[in-house]
Amino acid sequence: MKQTGLNREMLSRLLGDDVNLFTNHKDKTHRDKGSGEPRNMKRILVWPNITFDIERLEQDSYVQTIHKMINGLNQVRDDLWWELVLPRTTGDFTFFDELKNVDVVQVKWPQNIQSTRGHFDKFSLNTSFVSKDVDKEGKLISAHDGIEYKIRRERNTTIGKTKDTDFNMHWKYYEDEVNWNFKDIDLIFSHLPETTWNLVNYLGNEWHHLPPVLGYCHWFDVEEVCNWRYPAFIRECEGISLMEKCYVNTESQKKLVLKNAEKHFSDTFIKELDNKIEPYHLPVTEEHIIDKLEKPFINTDGKQIIVFNHRTKTYKDFKNFILKVCEPLWEKRKDFQVWIPLLDLAQMKEIGDKTWQERLIENGGYIDNKNYAKMPEHKNSKPELLTKLYHQRLSKCKVGYSPPQKYKGWSVATTDGMMRGCPFVMFDADYYHELNPTADTFTNYDHAIKLLERYLDDDKYRDKKAQESLDYVNKHLSWNPDEKAIKRLSKDIDKVIKSVKPANPDGKAMKKLLDDLKDKGIMTKRELITQRWGSGIKFTPYRRALMEHPNVMDTHQRISTYQWVDKKDQKNS
Repeated sequence: MKQTGLNREMLSRLLGDDVNLFTNHKDKTHRDKGSGEPRNMKRILVWPNITFDIERLEQDSYVQTIHKMINGLNQVRDDLWWELVLPRTTGDFTFFDELKNVDVVQVKWPQNIQSTRGHFDKFSLNTSFVSKDVDKEGKLISAHDGIEYKIRRERNTTIGKTKDTDFNMHWKYYEDEVNWNFKDIDLIFSHLPETTWNLVNYLGNEWHHLPPVLGYCHWFDVEEVCNWRYPAFIRECEGISLMEKCYVNTESQKKLVLKNAEKHFSDTFIKELDNKIEPYHLPVTEEHIIDKLEKPFINTDGKQIIVFNHRTKTYKDFKNFILKVCEPLWEKRKDFQVWIPLLDLAQMKEIGDKTWQERLIENGGYIDNKNYAKMPEHKNSKPELLTKLYHQRLSKCKVGYSPPQKYKGWSVATTDGMMRGCPFVMFDADYYHELNPTADTFTNYDHAIKLLERYLDDDKYRDKKAQESLDYVNKHLSWNPDEKAIKRLSKDIDKVIKSVKPANPDGKAMKKLLDDLKDKGIMTKRELITQRWGSGIKFTPYRRALMEHPNVMDTHQRISTYQWVDKKDQKNS
């Protein structure tokens, strides 16, 4: 319905002609979020590192990692709330819907990976609680397709909710909806350290939040892998300096970062990086680990499957895998095929004497590029089904290949195979020794071919190595409540949050907050600060003092809501 009347023209120019501000929007996704119970809540804002196709966001390694982290932490504690910043997609993104303590904040996001390194759009973040737009044909409009984006703001939070349908009240509601001061942020968990300064500047200067930062950097623009003109390595290191702690994938990766830092920074700064960077191995989810080995698949032609489930990039040595491993092996024998699920032929340049089409199995070659997400019959399949199909096929592979990688990071592709009972032969390097010290390793491509042939020919030996890998996953890499990885992350979250010095509990402002809360019994963050909080006063120290008070708790729900809880009631809860 087109808006008419006083100031409607300006509003329509901002929000679009067909926006109905008077609709009482109900968001199914968030309606039942949270338990509503009083807790000593820790509210965490997570900044992403997206490196995969935005329209297949659930397949991005970061998205899968943060999902595993949250799901694992939910098994050991119930006092965390997560605000995940993610790119807007044209389709419904439901990957986190089953997690009742997660809000997904979708913002405009660049397609180009290098552009994401310096990307920070505060205007998109300010209007992040919006629904996606629909064009005249009913198609959802992407935030990154070049079309001018008309934002439809719909009320999908309970902040400032009113039964009054007066226009001014609804315009006031819009202003309230983008007020980040009505939220609480106890911790920034940044997976893109080059954005750290933008986040703390935005939250601390435009708003009243001073949250500490815990980081996890999955990628650095080190010179060994960076072939673009303007790398972000200096900004990445500067971002880490603003953190309390920053995880990296492996000890080898940490050493590589410190080595590169020597060219840009002082000894004092490098020592600071050394103290803040810690290796944190990415675990696997217990539910995805098979109970026992399955018999590898052999098709009607007697061909067994070698899997290369890594990205087909230079830093994964993909070209050499094809030309120096697969091609010579194919010349010797034709009883195998190579499954490369992430091979996108539209993006690949031709290499060697054959075309990619000639190498495909349907054309008499050895490459199988089956990707379930791109198959027509799975166009509308849920992410859970696609993951299940991928895992099931890994269980049928005879052997996997882990290439030399200049980046020296953790290989999720390798642990994916290990947990499904597929053994991997790995390049002889520290970063793979950290991942699985029981694996067979190769020092050159001829050596790799010999190992692959042994796994293809010797079923007994192959099964022995597969069982060793599976046992290692269960003992050292499984993310279950009894393992050290999840407990370490949980303790680090608490430790970093507690690094903030709380406000003086006997101070005038703090006493006023406590007296009002005790009198009211329950107050939202908005109610707590409205007309009593100066714009220049930072709330984070007061938040810490409130959460450390024996009678104050926050509510396990989307909106920060403080409760005064008697000690007797608190003990019962």
